[in-house]
Amino acid sequence: MKILFIGGSRFVGPLVIEELLERGHEVTVFNRGLLRQSYPKEVTFVKGNRNRGFPFKERFDSVIDTCAYREKQTERVIRELKFDFLVHISTAAVYKKTETFPLIEESPLGDWPVWGDYNKGKVECEKTLAVSGLPYATIRPVYILGPKNYLARESFIYSKIKNGLPTILPGNGRALIQFIFADEVAETIVLIAENKNEGAFNIAGNDTITLKGLVEEMSKIVGKEPIIKYNLSADSEKFNEVEFPFANENFAVSNEKIKRLGIKFVPLLEGLRRDYKNYYRHVI
Repeated sequence: MKILFIGGSRFVGPLVIEELLERGHEVTVFNRGLLRQSYPKEVTFVKGNRNRGFPFKERFDSVIDTCAYREKQTERVIRELKFDFLVHISTAAVYKKTETFPLIEESPLGDWPVWGDYNKGKVECEKTLAVSGLPYATIRPVYILGPKNYLARESFIYSKIKNGLPTILPGNGRALIQFIFADEVAETIVLIAENKNEGAFNIAGNDTITLKGLVEEMSKIVGKEPIIKYNLSADSEKFNEVEFPFANENFAVSNEKIKRLGIKFVPLLEGLRRDYKNYYRHVI
C-alpha cells in the first residue's frame, strides 16, 4: 500500500512507521522536520507545514493524520489530498463530560472542562470528518505510556519515587483512569490503515487504576516506598500538570469494539514492569 503519514516525529509515530515498513508498505512522511529529518532509507520524507498546504499530487491508499488539532487542519486534508482511506488520530478526550462509564464509541462528543482547548479542537476535527462523506476511521486513545514518552508521565513518577521526593496527587487521588501502551496504539493504527475499517475506535487497555494505586504499583516496581501527599485544591480541572501528570477525574472507555478486530492488550502492571526494566531504569 502507498501510505502518507502526517507527523510521525516522536513516540508513537516512529513505531507506526517501523511497523508499516516491516509489512512492506510504501511510506511517505510529511512534517516540518523540526524534531527529525532522518528516516529509514525506505521512507520518502517531505518537509513542509500542513497549515500552508500539502504538495502532493499523487493518490494514496491510506493517509494517517497524527497531528490535526483544529477543524481547518482536517478540512485541508479533505480538500487537498487524494486518498482511498483516512486514519485520523483523535483522542478519548473528545467525549462530553459524564458520570456514566465506560464510554462507548457512540457516546456523545462535547465539552469536558478538564481537557480544555485540546478537547474542543479534536471535537471540531471529528465533526468535520463526520459530514465529509469520505471513508475514514478515528482512533481515540486514552493516556499513552511507553519508552521515549515525550510527556513526563512515567518518568515524572519514577523520578519522584527513586529520589525520595513527595508525589503530590490532585484531589483525593481516587479517580479511576485507563492507559494504553504506545506499541499497542501503533499496532492498531497499522491494522486499521491496512484493512480500512471505518468508524470510531476507542484504544485502551483492559485495566483501570486510581492515581494513588498507580503510584503505589510503580513504587513496587522501583522497590522503594512512595511518599504520597494530596493537594485537595487541585481536584478535577483544577489540576496542575507540573505537580502531577494526570487529573483526578474518573475516565474509562470500552475497548470491546477494537478487540473484535483482533487487538490484544498487555495488562497494565505487566507493561509498566516491562518498560521500566527495558527503558526507564536506565534513563532515570
